[in-house]
Amino acid sequence: MHGGNIPALVPDGGPVPPVVVLADIPVVYGGDGPLLVDLAETPGRGVRVPSARLGEILAELLSGALAFDDLVRGMDRYGMYQGDGGRPAFPTPTSAPSPSHRSLPSLPATSAALLVRTCFDDEAGWQALLGELGGTDAGGWVGADPDPDEIDEDHCPLTALVVDDPVFVDLQPGQVPALVPPEEHTTLVALADARTFAAPGRPLTVVDLYDSPGQQAVLPCGEVGSMTCNLEIANMDFRDFVAEDR
Repeated sequence: MHGGNIPALVPDGGPVPPVVVLADIPVVYGGDGPLLVDLAETPGRGVRVPSARLGEILAELLSGALAFDDLVRGMDRYGMYQGDGGRPAFPTPTSAPSPSHRSLPSLPATSAALLVRTCFDDEAGWQALLGELGGTDAGGWVGADPDPDEIDEDHCPLTALVVDDPVFVDLQPGQVPALVPPEEHTTLVALADARTFAAPGRPLTVVDLYDSPGQQAVLPCGEVGSMTCNLEIANMDFRDFVAEDR
């Protein structure tokens, strides 16, 4: 059970708690802080909190003294809420430019990665991005059949199922975890957003689905393939790619 799966388990028509506390694998085996999963503001995103402060933080959330957005703004690069004393690794969007509670369909189920287009203002830029990633095949994949003799071990190609659907316009990182079907262990979701088509290196916004659902890391598109490979073999964690200078 992952944090992004929680919203789908809430019964329709019944009372919805504002937050769920998840004692997941990092808590049980790694001694990490419990994961709080948002069900009120942007369902599915998550932030970890220090175990010793769980009661205090829950009380503030339930009383309205603290909003889930405050937790997101106050988390460090490891996805742990630090409060006013913490220094976020980078500005994390807490609200979408379009209504955050609009109904969105599920993303495709895959055990690989997903590349989701969220900005539709630059068709030429989108086609250039796909070309830079090796182009799409008949099934809508980029990098599905790389030539082993041409792979740069330091820059693995990205293998991802492409989602090019205007329904996902302006999709925000915090909304992503709840849209990933639980049937498959999707490695990551990379968003091609407005920044992708405006900044050098065509950076993609990569979304954490497991440790701190909804947390983002921004990487040049040419580095996302290596990130995917390292996550798939558990050589690195998502937090290793969250850098202050991104």
